[in-house]
Amino acid sequence: MRKDFNWSLLTRDNLYSLLYTAGPDLVGKKMEINEFQKYLNNHIKSSLPIKVTRRRNGRKQTRGFPYIGGIYDSDIDGSGSGRAIELVVSYHPKDTAVKITEYRWSRLCAIFADTILHEVIHMRQYRSRNFKCIPGYESTAYYRKQRDDQEYFGHRDEMGAFSFNMASDMVDRFGYNPLAAKHYMDSMQAKRHRKTSYYQFMAAFDWDHNHTKVRQMKLKILKQLEYAAIGKPFKTTSYLTY
Repeated sequence: MRKDFNWSLLTRDNLYSLLYTAGPDLVGKKMEINEFQKYLNNHIKSSLPIKVTRRRNGRKQTRGFPYIGGIYDSDIDGSGSGRAIELVVSYHPKDTAVKITEYRWSRLCAIFADTILHEVIHMRQYRSRNFKCIPGYESTAYYRKQRDDQEYFGHRDEMGAFSFNMASDMVDRFGYNPLAAKHYMDSMQAKRHRKTSYYQFMAAFDWDHNHTKVRQMKLKILKQLEYAAIGKPFKTTSYLTY
């Protein structure tokens, strides 16, 4: 059964700190994946009512460095039958152990914070409309992969969640500076930062600054900058206190 939890209290800073405090027990130590995963499970679930799962990922990722992703399940949330947010920790298929440097641990903590808030945004989206789905975006791109990427990034829910993540990245780079963020988005500077969500979004739409979805995303990011500056996606607690 779902337990009440005030998701509105979560910020980028306190989520980062939540995971970062585990660093002394993990950083610089070679650990078997099972041991590392068990420690993460216990540490995170002691503070957050989420699922933490493990996966072997075939994607191109750094050896010895776990990758974090997230999933929100609206059916579980709507029925109140369990934990609707899942944190997925993926490992390289050939890894049997991990050894994380201080720098990589810091990056993992930042990704953890952004991932949780991304899924909390999805949670609020579904709760606010009584768990109804909305129509997706239909891409007209020629190639299947590009159509898939555009339909994913171009979905209204994903644009709402990613716009906060992208705004947070720009606040990290420039502070709260809408002019600098706008210049960055309108230029090709972002092509140098291949690991960002903004790069992935723009690549899906061929860096076409005139594309309707690109124009919409830029406006959403600019609107999210003030929220990103305080590390919270919402002004109110609506739909976030259970």
